[in-house]
Amino acid sequence: MPEGTDADAARADNDRRRSTRFTCGGDAKISRLPSDGIFVPGKILDLSLGGCCIDTTLPIGSGVRAEIVARVNAASFRAVGEVRAIRGDSAACMQFVHLSALGKEMLADLVADLARLQAVMNKLRSARREADTESFRRQLEDGRLQAVMLSERFPLLGTILPGENPEPNQSASAGKDRIAEAQPLVIAVDLFG
Repeated sequence: MPEGTDADAARADNDRRRSTRFTCGGDAKISRLPSDGIFVPGKILDLSLGGCCIDTTLPIGSGVRAEIVARVNAASFRAVGEVRAIRGDSAACMQFVHLSALGKEMLADLVADLARLQAVMNKLRSARREADTESFRRQLEDGRLQAVMLSERFPLLGTILPGENPEPNQSASAGKDRIAEAQPLVIAVDLFG
């Protein structure tokens, strides 16, 4: 039996983080240290004050140090990072081990923007859920009212009618009941009159 699962590892990884990661998009160029002059392109998946996760075209091994040039929205910064975890085949979770003062400031501003954006998105989702719940409740109430009105207008809807047997010889249909089928109610509305 394995000692831990991926979920356990992710939980432990989250517990070690000192700052919240925010899902975002952006581009990155990664150069392994010591540099051989070759940059590996990547897409930033998430970002925090302490690191980021980058989906790369070529896998990077755990423990590798690399220079990262990251661009998210209009912000761009350079950092030295160390691969702390690998997600799937190509995503490298990197911890920032060195940033310049200007890089730290740019990263802090960017993370603050992402936090504000996430707060707005969460508020919108919450408002939408509340609106959807209220709308659903009203639709249920409207549906019950329509069902009551239809049942008063058409009292035979949904009732079982005794079967007719036009020929006494046909015992197959004898004793069987028929259900009256509901016809849609069509109300003509003149929108331009």
